[in-house]
Amino acid sequence: MLTRVLMPKNLFYRSDRDPGGAIRREMYMKALRINDYGAALHLDEVPVPTAGPGQVLVENHFTSMNGVDPGRGLGFLRQVFPLQFPWTPGGDVAGRVAAIGEGVTTFKVGDEVFGYTREAGAYAEFVIVTATSLAHRPAAISAEEAAGIALVGQTATRMLELSKIKAGQTLLIMGASGGVGSLAVQLARDAGVHVLATARQSKAAALQELGAERVIDLAQQRLEEIQQVEAVLNLIGGDTVVPSYALVKPGGAAVTANRPPIAEEAARLGIEAAFVETNVTTEGLNAFATLVADGKVKPQIAAVETLWSPATLWEKRELDGIGKVVFSVRA
Repeated sequence: MLTRVLMPKNLFYRSDRDPGGAIRREMYMKALRINDYGAALHLDEVPVPTAGPGQVLVENHFTSMNGVDPGRGLGFLRQVFPLQFPWTPGGDVAGRVAAIGEGVTTFKVGDEVFGYTREAGAYAEFVIVTATSLAHRPAAISAEEAAGIALVGQTATRMLELSKIKAGQTLLIMGASGGVGSLAVQLARDAGVHVLATARQSKAAALQELGAERVIDLAQQRLEEIQQVEAVLNLIGGDTVVPSYALVKPGGAAVTANRPPIAEEAARLGIEAAFVETNVTTEGLNAFATLVADGKVKPQIAAVETLWSPATLWEKRELDGIGKVVFSVRA
């Protein structure tokens, strides 16, 4: 049996008649959707979903930008994550529990929570999240920060694990000014690792403050000219994957986040190549939230913008800050 709380005033009901003639009322919400691969985002009005067994319905307050969102929408991952249209993107969730499904005992209505839905759907006012991918939000972490760490916190942690980097060794983080990179810099620093980072020169001071010992602008220095290191975290992907392998010392590791590894080239160079697939869990969310609440890691938010700008939401733009772009659902 579902337990519900009073929904926000901005929701509305639609009434119609079922085939038997009875009046039926459904609650509707705003959501951003696409109708096909490569199609534009558009604002729609859709029924509020219902939590099934093992699921939680979250009243969504903040979500965030992940590169996988437009990537899935463009069809880059269709063989791994085929979509059914119309499709609502978005994975990061921060808000409060509106309803719980059968079998859920770890959350109750009204709890402040954050998490990630691999199935997407977070570009909406209400989101269904599997209870095992959701955690209570500590009071020391704002909802904006929580939306900015749900996926990337565990991705950064897992990439460092796959890199097998050790204290005293040198790590190159390519694309360090984003959500994953800015957290990986801090985690590596705290592990006693020497961190090199690639980013625009305008981001250098912020990354050095987080712990990068040197920041390299690839617009000013060629990738091939960077010194060899024990491991590379490549958050850029594309045509930088193969050149980045040559920067890894034999026996080291190269880890990619948005493009599969090229095993043949890695074997030729005598290095390991890995691809991170993040499985967000309650345990992982709690562990990373503890680091944030204790002040050991600081989430970086480049900007907080409204979700309800579908025409420009995924446009590339140069921001002053580093880290994640967070979207406000309630604005």
